[in-house]
Amino acid sequence: MKRYVIASEQETALFAERVGSTLRGGDTVGLSGALGAGKTTFVRYLVEALGGTAREVSSPTYTLEHEYHVAAERCVDHWDLYRVVGLPEELFEPPTENVIRIVEWPERCPEIAADLDLHITIELKEGTERIVSFDGARAAALEEIVSLRGA
Repeated sequence: MKRYVIASEQETALFAERVGSTLRGGDTVGLSGALGAGKTTFVRYLVEALGGTAREVSSPTYTLEHEYHVAAERCVDHWDLYRVVGLPEELFEPPTENVIRIVEWPERCPEIAADLDLHITIELKEGTERIVSFDGARAAALEEIVSLRGA
């Protein structure tokens, strides 16, 4: 698994745009990282890259799930498993072909790990710097288009 440096919010937006270009309806993406690492910020830029409204994106920590409508009659189904102790029933079914599912804290419910098409880990470093790494079925396609600095 390669590691890349994201040094600014603009680079986060660029990374999210590149991730968005590799995703297909029905995909599930896991986002791991400490509190404040930038998971929801990443989702905000991803929703924007997919044609949605970034300012609508907020952390679903207390509500568990938010839906954001994006281009081509698709939506982003954004989950936060930080406060759960078991996989919510809705996540046992794969997303439909018009849904891209994003799951923050997938490690809280290991049974979803096998269903991740892409798993992104964001590590908080000094200031605005982040280290991102990723794996999964969509990782090879993403690797081909990422042009971030290696860590």
